[in-house]
Parts: sequence; C-alpha cells; structure tokens
Amino acid sequence: MIPIFFLVKYYYFNDPEVSKGEGIFPKCPFYVVTDFHCPGCGSQRAIHDLLHLRVLDALKHNVTLIIVVIVLLAKLYAIITTRYKKKYHYNLTYKPWFTYAIIVIVFLYWILRNIPIYPFTELAP
Repeated sequence: MIPIFFLVKYYYFNDPEVSKGEGIFPKCPFYVVTDFHCPGCGSQRAIHDLLHLRVLDALKHNVTLIIVVIVLLAKLYAIITTRYKKKYHYNLTYKPWFTYAIIVIVFLYWILRNIPIYPFTELAP
C-alpha cells in the first residue's frame, strides 16, 4: 500500500488536467462507458486544486469533494477535541438521517450535473 504522503506529493506535483488519463490518473470508467459524469468525476483535479489552495477551481471541478472535506475536517475536530481535551462536541455525522441526506445529495448532484441546460452545465467538471 502506498503511504498517503506519497500520494499527496504526487497529486501536488502532477496536474491531472494536463496528463489527461496518463500516469496514475485514469479516466472515469463510468464516463468512458456512458458519456455521463458520475459524482466523482473531476475529483482528481479538485484534489490537485485544493493542495494548491485554489478552492474556487476545486469547486468548479467537483462540489461534493469540498463538502466531503468539510465534513471530514469537522469530524476530525470533534474526535480530537473529545479525545485529547476531554471536551464533548455534538457530532451530527452519528445520526442516521445525516447518512440519508448525504446519499440524497450525491444522487441529486449526479443527476443535475448531467442535464445539458445552462445552470446545470456548470456542475460538470
């Protein structure tokens, strides 16, 4: 298994936008087969943009990745403060409705980013 540090370093120094499916940046198999964008399409480019602190470019490539990063950072903060500062933080991610809400958001995003009408075409990577 490749340590996360090497993956982060690789994503920082190599731009998936430039390589276009070369190296370890494969094309999305769902997009290749169906010509539709999946919820993860554009996430490699968004990761590269986030590592270079270009948040707006990352949002243009994949909005859901930014949401996932925010949720994971909030969860990490809650875990760290609970464990090391002995201070409890209410964690919404433990609620069943939160999981259902995330699933609904992902499926809506998947559908909306494939509608070929102006406001929705902005969601495509």
